[in-house]
Amino acid sequence: MTDPVVLMIGEDGDWSIDAVVAELKTRGVGHFCLDTADFPQRMSFTAEFNARWTGTIETAIDTLALSAVSAVYYRKPRDFEFPAGLSDPERKFARAQARVGIGGVLSSLDARWMNHPAALADCEYKPQQLSMAAGCGLAVPRTLVTADAERARQFASVVGDLVVKPLAAPILHEGGGHTAVYTRRVATADLDDLTGIETTAHLLQAWVPKAYEVRLTVVADSLFAVAIVAGSDRSAIDWRMDYDSLSYEVVTCPAWIVAGVKEFMHAAGLLYAAFDFVVTPDAQWVFLECNAAGQWGWLAEECNLPIAAAIAEELIKGNHP
Repeated sequence: MTDPVVLMIGEDGDWSIDAVVAELKTRGVGHFCLDTADFPQRMSFTAEFNARWTGTIETAIDTLALSAVSAVYYRKPRDFEFPAGLSDPERKFARAQARVGIGGVLSSLDARWMNHPAALADCEYKPQQLSMAAGCGLAVPRTLVTADAERARQFASVVGDLVVKPLAAPILHEGGGHTAVYTRRVATADLDDLTGIETTAHLLQAWVPKAYEVRLTVVADSLFAVAIVAGSDRSAIDWRMDYDSLSYEVVTCPAWIVAGVKEFMHAAGLLYAAFDFVVTPDAQWVFLECNAAGQWGWLAEECNLPIAAAIAEELIKGNHP
């Protein structure tokens, strides 16, 4: 019988993957690292269906039998890299074939996923997250999704101070570079001229006063809660805007937060997620969002948290082929 292997899907050199691999090695568990950018130029993939999918993935340094995969750690795969000379339509067509072909085979494997691509795709919908969180007993700010300027002004007149957030893809690719799109306060003057709001949907949300924020990293039944204390005006709005000003402290979650988050994880079909909460000056926890592929490495280092070990232990629970 083939020894079970944990398939790691993500960018070569990803710190988080390397940390989990180190934990797997200490436990004597085999692994195979797959960087999807290697296909088709530096990696071959062949699969055949006969009642179930079998086949191999081959790189310059290793070969994986799909039948050996017992668990999959799905990080942040890179885009496929195709040979030069393809036209844009040809490149788009080739990418779609690779995504559906390779992705379809891998996602059908009988393995323990952290997290399955289908669950990740569902979790991308922020409005759905808010509804699920409220259904799980978590406090959620009043929120408006609109492309209508007058409706936005009416909402502000009812709830008071607002923030505006991207609904999806918080990275803007432009001119060969990329820019992060952060949460922004909506000033009273901004409401006077909302030109452009009609272009697309916007998420407006009631501003929640902050004592601090919490990044709650969840690995199955293990919860790692870290208070993120802003040290600048910019990070007080969105802590990603000024990492150098932040300070961290491990905190304990209230019991109702633990219960609500576990219910959310079960409903969303997730084994891993990073939740963001605001903790108000009167100690109320308010849900902001759930990132099913959120970063955890810097908090593990800052606070000496055994998150990599927890991830490895969950992956080891995968069914043996």
